[in-house]
Amino acid sequence: MSEFWRDRSVFVTGATGFLGGWLIHDLLERGANVTALVRRNRADSQFFLSGLDQRTEIITGDACDRKLLEHTFKQRKIDTVFHTAMAGGGVQATLAEPIDCLRSTVESTWHLLDIIRRDHRECVMLVSSSDKAYGAQATPYFEAQPLMPQHPQEVAKASQDLLTQSFGKIYDLNVAVTRCGNFFGPYDFNFTRIIPYMAKCCALTEQPELRSNGKFVRDFLAVEEAARAHLMLAEQLSYRPELRGEVFNFSYEVQMSVMEVVNDILEIAQSSQKPAITNTVTHEIPSMSLCCDKARGVLSWAPQRSFEDRLGATVNWYLQWFRAKSLTMLSFMWVTVPESAETLVILSSI
Repeated sequence: MSEFWRDRSVFVTGATGFLGGWLIHDLLERGANVTALVRRNRADSQFFLSGLDQRTEIITGDACDRKLLEHTFKQRKIDTVFHTAMAGGGVQATLAEPIDCLRSTVESTWHLLDIIRRDHRECVMLVSSSDKAYGAQATPYFEAQPLMPQHPQEVAKASQDLLTQSFGKIYDLNVAVTRCGNFFGPYDFNFTRIIPYMAKCCALTEQPELRSNGKFVRDFLAVEEAARAHLMLAEQLSYRPELRGEVFNFSYEVQMSVMEVVNDILEIAQSSQKPAITNTVTHEIPSMSLCCDKARGVLSWAPQRSFEDRLGATVNWYLQWFRAKSLTMLSFMWVTVPESAETLVILSSI
C-alpha cells in the first residue's frame, strides 16, 4: 500500500477533524503529497498538535466554495480525495444549527462530485458517511437496506451518501462511500463522546456524568483502523470499476451499551469514579451496530487489532496526555510564580 500512495496527490477535506487528521498522518507515512483543506484553525487538533500542518499544502477555506475546489484540483493535479468535512460538533450540537450541517455536508459533496464528473474522471474519491445514515431501525445494519434518517445530522449524512452512490453508478465515477461505527482513539478532544470524556474524567479524577441512561448500544471502530480501511478501499477503487458507487460498513461489530464501555474504561484506568446518570439526552438512536460481511468478502478487510486492545491503548494515551499537561503546567508555575515559602507549599500540594 505504501508504494501505491507514494507521490500521489491527495486532497483531504476536514483536515482538522478526527478522521481527517489520522488519514493525513497515514498518507504522509506512505509518501503521499497531501493538500489539506482547513476551514478554521483548531489548535487542539492532531493536524496542528503533531506537526502535520508543516508537512502538507494547506488550503484555507470552505468545502462549499466551488471556485476554491476547482482551483485546488487544477493547481495540485489531485489524484484522490478523502471527503471527511462536516459542520457540527455532534448530534446535540447539530440540533441548534441544522442548516449549517446540511449545507456544509451536502453542498460540498455535490460540488466535489460534479467537479470530478466534468473535468477529473480518473480521480478517486471516498465520502465518509456514517452509521447514523441508517436511522433508527433493526440492527445490525446492512449496506443494502434502505436509509431511514430523521435527525438533521442523519439526513445530512444520508444525503451525501446517496449523492455519491448516484454519481458513481450513473456517471461511472471512481467514488464510494464508507459508513463506520463510532470512532475512538488518540487526539479526539470532542469530549461529548463517551470514550474521550470518560478517559478525561479518569485522568483528572473528575466526577463523570452520563447524558443518557447508560443503556444505549453502540458499535465502535478505532480511528487508526478507520484510516487504514479508507486507504485500502481507495486503492482498490482505483483499479476495480465494480466498486464504483458502492457502500461499505466498517466496525468491530461489537454491540456494547454505554455503561459497559464506561466500566471497561474505569477498569483500564483503575478508577473508582462511578458516573452519575442524568438521562437528559434527546433524539439519539437507542441501538446501532453494523454488519461488515461485505467489507470482509469484497475487500478482504479486517481490523488489525482488537477493540479491547485499541481501547486500552486509547485510555492509556489520554492518561499520559493529561499527566504531561499537568506536569507542563506545574513547570510553568514554578518558573512564573515568585519564590516564597507559601508558594512552595501551594505547589507541593497540587
